[in-house]
Amino acid sequence: MTEFDCQETKRHVHEYLHAELSTDEMQDITAHLANCDSCEADYDFEVIFNQVIVRSCTEAPPQELADRVLGKIREIQQGNHH
Repeated sequence: MTEFDCQETKRHVHEYLHAELSTDEMQDITAHLANCDSCEADYDFEVIFNQVIVRSCTEAPPQELADRVLGKIREIQQGNHH
C-alpha cells in the first residue's frame, strides 16, 4: 500500500481521473482526497478542465478559423512563414 502525500496525489490526479491506476492506488488517492482540501480542489479543477476539453473537442471550429489554420499550415509547408 503506497502512501500518497499531496505531491504524489497531484502528480497522479490525471491518471486517477481516468481510472488508469491500480485498485489500491485508486483507493489510496480517494482516501487522501477525502482528507485534503488542497488536493480535492486540484481534483475538482481537473474534472472541470477535462469536461471543457471534451465539450470543446466535440464542437466544430468556425470555418473562418479552420481556413486560417489551414492557410498557416500551407505557408509553413511551402517555407513562406515569417
